[in-house]
Amino acid sequence: MVDNARNFDELLELMFKRRHERPGDVFVELLNREKLVIAPGGYSAMGAQIAQQIYLDRSKKGLPTFNAFYGSGWAISAMMWALPDMGFHDLSMMTLIGRHIVSSAYPLPVILDAETGFGTETTLVRTVEAYHGMGVALAHLEDQDSESTRRCGNLGGKKCVEPEKMITKIRSWLAVSKSIDTSMRLMVRTDALTASNGGVENAIERGKRYMDVEYRGLRPLILWADAMVDLKLIERWITEMRKHDSNMILGINYSPNRDWAGYYRKHYKRAPPSYQELFKNGEGFRLIWHTILQARADMEATWNVFADMAENGAQALWKLHRRQRKHPVGDSQGMSNAILWQEFEKNIGGEEASKRYEGSQGYKGSPI
Repeated sequence: MVDNARNFDELLELMFKRRHERPGDVFVELLNREKLVIAPGGYSAMGAQIAQQIYLDRSKKGLPTFNAFYGSGWAISAMMWALPDMGFHDLSMMTLIGRHIVSSAYPLPVILDAETGFGTETTLVRTVEAYHGMGVALAHLEDQDSESTRRCGNLGGKKCVEPEKMITKIRSWLAVSKSIDTSMRLMVRTDALTASNGGVENAIERGKRYMDVEYRGLRPLILWADAMVDLKLIERWITEMRKHDSNMILGINYSPNRDWAGYYRKHYKRAPPSYQELFKNGEGFRLIWHTILQARADMEATWNVFADMAENGAQALWKLHRRQRKHPVGDSQGMSNAILWQEFEKNIGGEEASKRYEGSQGYKGSPI
C-alpha cells in the first residue's frame, strides 16, 4: 500500500496523466530539436507500452533510440481480424484502439493512420475531432479513392481520387483543425506512385499541390509518397520536392511489407539505406517509420512458439519461461500494469482491500 497521500498522488499521476496537453506542438518541437524523428509501428497498447519503456530506458542511459510511435491501420486490421488493409476497420475501431495507444506510448508522440479520413470532405470533421480527442500528434490522410476500396499502399488495385478532390479534403481537415484549435498536425500521403491512374510524374505533381494547400495560415506539416523503395526514385523525389519548396518536410514509410534488403541486393548490390542516408543531413526525409514492425515480429514469435508446442508439447512453455526469466517482458503480470492497479485498489479500498491481499495467494508484484 502506498504509505502517504503524496505517494498516492504520484501513483495517480503515473496512471492517469498519460497524454500531452498539446501533442502536435510536442511533435513539432521534437522535429525542430532532433531534426530527425524515428518511429516503430504497432497496433496495440502493449506494443506502444513496450516502445515507451525502451525509449525511457535508453534515453536515461544516453543511448540512441527512436522518439515517436506510429499506429498502423494495416496492423490493426490484420492482427485484430486477420483481414487485409482494404477498408475493414472504421473510425470507431481506430478511436477505440488509438486512445489506448496514445496513453501507453506517453511521452512518445503518436502518429496515427487516418486512411482517407473515414468519409467525405464534409463528414471527415468527425475524424478530426476524434483524433484530436485521442491526443494524436500527427494524423495522415491519403488520396486513394475509397469508393473503389481503399487499401494498403503496397497492395495492387489502388486508384486515386482526382487531385482537386484530395485538395478539398485537405482544406476541410485544416479548416476543422483551425476551428477547434487542435495542435494535431497533418501529414498528407499520395498513393499515386503505384496507383492504376498514377505514376511518378503524377505523384510528384500531387505532392507539390497538396503541400501548397493552406487555410488561414495552417498547412500540412509533412508529405509522404507511399510504396517508395527504389534508391533512384527516392533521390528524385527529394530533389523535386526541394526544388518546389526548400523547407518542405518529407516522411518515408520504411515499410516492413517490402523486402528492402532483397531489393537492394538485387538491384544495387548493396545494403538498403540507413536512417542517416535517408535523412541526408536534413535535406532528405525527416520522419522515418516502420509501419507494421510490431505485427511482423508478433506473427513470427507466435508462429514459432505454437509450432514448438505442436511438436514438443509443454516443453515449449518451459523453454519460453527459460528464455524470459531475465527478459524485460518475463513478468507478464507486471507488463499488464497489475502492480499499479493493485496499489490503486489497496489505497481506494482501505483496510478491507489490504486484508484481502494479505489473506490471498497470487501475484503481488513478483512472478509466480
